Amino acid sequence: MKSALVLAALLAASSAFANDIDPFGFEKEHFETSKSRAEVTMDLQTARSAGQLLKFGDVGFQPAETPSIKTRAQVAAETREAARLGLLGGYGEAGPKQATAAQEHQIELAGLRALEKTTAAK
Repeated sequence: MKSALVLAALLAASSAFANDIDPFGFEKEHFETSKSRAEVTMDLQTARSAGQLLKFGDVGFQPAETPSIKTRAQVAAETREAARLGLLGGYGEAGPKQATAAQEHQIELAGLRALEKTTAAK
């Protein structure tokens, strides 16, 4: 008896969703363009010759051209300080935590202490 009710409920539910193919009417909208095919081809060639197109495998990220002025020890010390302050590890929808001005100052001081240690050791 239960299986018959479950089967009837499934059949009723499937027929209710079957008519809902395009609920927002996107199929009725048509794409309109303001440029001809020749204009688009010309724009593509212009961008390609100017070097503005991304190459295969590029994600749109351009690497920094200037090298870092901080030492490896400074970066490591600043990262450890940020972790100690609980600024690292923002997971899920919460996103990363923003440091206050006082916390940023503490992180900067940790990097400077690390720099002093490395220069004193040399």
